[in-house]
Amino acid sequence: ATFLKDFEPVSVRMAKDQDLPVNPMRIAGACGRLMCCLKYEHPLYQDFKKNAPRAGTQVDTPEGAGTVVGHNVPSDTVVVKLAADGSSCACPRASVCGSRKAYDSMYGKG
Repeated sequence: ATFLKDFEPVSVRMAKDQDLPVNPMRIAGACGRLMCCLKYEHPLYQDFKKNAPRAGTQVDTPEGAGTVVGHNVPSDTVVVKLAADGSSCACPRASVCGSRKAYDSMYGKG
């Protein structure tokens, strides 16, 4: 209330896109309305989902080949279950989405 002069609409769809529980009691702010932060974070989640590999996708990572099992949007990482030993690792989204040569040339070899 001290800095927001105009409240933009926030929808339950934004909560779904951010993989939040759709329980109104858990996503409501102190004012009783849906949390304003959902509106600010929504573009980040849309961009991540547009560019990240879906769960179940086979990918190559700096740690080795594996399968995407999850995402962590705030840290911009993809959780991958490695084929070699079944362990999980969190890899930067860029390391599993672009071509391997492009990644290595930008960040160096792992």
